[in-house]
Parts: sequence; C-alpha cells; structure tokens
Amino acid sequence: MNHSESLTRQADIASRLADKASSMFMAALAIFMRFLHIASAITLVGGAAAWRFAGAPAAESVNGETRSRVENAFAAAWKPFAIAGIVGILISGIFNFLRKTGLTPAYHAIFGIKVLLALHVFAVLILAARPDNSKRTRQLTGVVISGVLIVALSAVLRWLGQS
Repeated sequence: MNHSESLTRQADIASRLADKASSMFMAALAIFMRFLHIASAITLVGGAAAWRFAGAPAAESVNGETRSRVENAFAAAWKPFAIAGIVGILISGIFNFLRKTGLTPAYHAIFGIKVLLALHVFAVLILAARPDNSKRTRQLTGVVISGVLIVALSAVLRWLGQS
C-alpha cells in the first residue's frame, strides 16, 4: 500500500467515524428531546392537576386575607415551573415535529388541534399564576381537561406516525 492509498484509507475511516459520532449524537439528542417533552408535559398537566384538586381546596379552608396570601404564594411559586415547562414543550415539540417525515393530512389535522390546545394550556397557566385571580379554579379545571385531551391526541398521533 503506497502513501496515497494509506491517506485515502485513513480519510475513509475518519469519515465513517464522524458519521457514526454524528448519528450517535442525533440519537442521544432525539432521546433527550423526547424526555424533555414528556417531563415538561408532566410538570404542566400534573402541576395544574395538583394545584386544582389539592392546592385550591386546601386554600379554600382558610378564610380572608390569609387565603389570598396562600393562593398568591402558591401562584408565585408555580410560575417558574410553568414557564420552564412551556419553554421545554416548545423547544422539544418543534424539534420532534421537524424530524418527522411522510406525515398524512390526518396527522397534520390532529397535530393542529393538539397545538391549539397546548397554546390554550400555556396562556391559561400564565393567567392562573397572576396574583389575586378570582377565576383561578375554573382556569385550572380547563387546563386539566385540555391537558388530558392533549395526552389522548398524542396517543393517536403516535399511532398515526407508526402506521
């Protein structure tokens, strides 16, 4: 093997290693983004459900100014989690969607409904975290209902994407 053939072989090996490393990186990134999407969804929907069905009734047992302070403290503590969950869903959702190919019109229609429901969840969670919000319990109920619908639509999309 002469020097030129040796260099060509080394370049070929380096190219294959780079392709393998790139493929492994993309696989790891895809797994991380899926985890981020699911963890963010759990945070948003689970947090809203806990707030609605545990936090709100507990705050109702306290009267007057103390109740308002407890509700506002809960809202203030929740807001960073809501924002982090929203950002996580947006980043991972866009990444996951852009990686998909060959999607049917039915997939796009259901995905569109899912996105609209997700935007509803995002907006209402931010509104619910505002201080002195008299509509908070009703808003959280809507978030939980929309969140459950989003999870159901995700199951349908998963099925449509595999068939």
